[in-house]
Amino acid sequence: MSDLRAIADLYADVAESLEAVRDKAMADGDTILRDRTEHKQRLNDQAYFVLAWGQLEADIVDACRSTIRHAQTHGNWRDRRAWTLYNPDDRRLSGLSFESRLMLVLEKGSGNWKRVLQHYNVRNQVAHGRLRSQRIDVSSVIQEFYLIQASLARN
Repeated sequence: MSDLRAIADLYADVAESLEAVRDKAMADGDTILRDRTEHKQRLNDQAYFVLAWGQLEADIVDACRSTIRHAQTHGNWRDRRAWTLYNPDDRRLSGLSFESRLMLVLEKGSGNWKRVLQHYNVRNQVAHGRLRSQRIDVSSVIQEFYLIQASLARN
């Protein structure tokens, strides 16, 4: 998640600017500008959410590759045999679904696993053109991404 801090900082700058425009529109009684700005805020939230999500997803994939490589080096064939099915150098990770990748690096059913899947559903919704009508608290989401990233198994 090498670019997440820069993404978070830029998001904060843009969000602050939009909030200032919205506040001025409200103070001036300009409901048209207020509504347009609130729409821009929702779009901005969703755009930065998807951008931040990409950082977490890349880290999940990296952790998955690391886990596979580690397991493939086990000295006992009985412990490494199933891991030989996976090619950590394959761009698509041997066709593993996102949920399968996630199960390799987070305990299925854990709180972080559930949160990642919730965020994944939001990501899919937004990235495939179904924009949300409510705002996303991107700053909180990014902090959550850092906690999830720290909990990923890498071996």
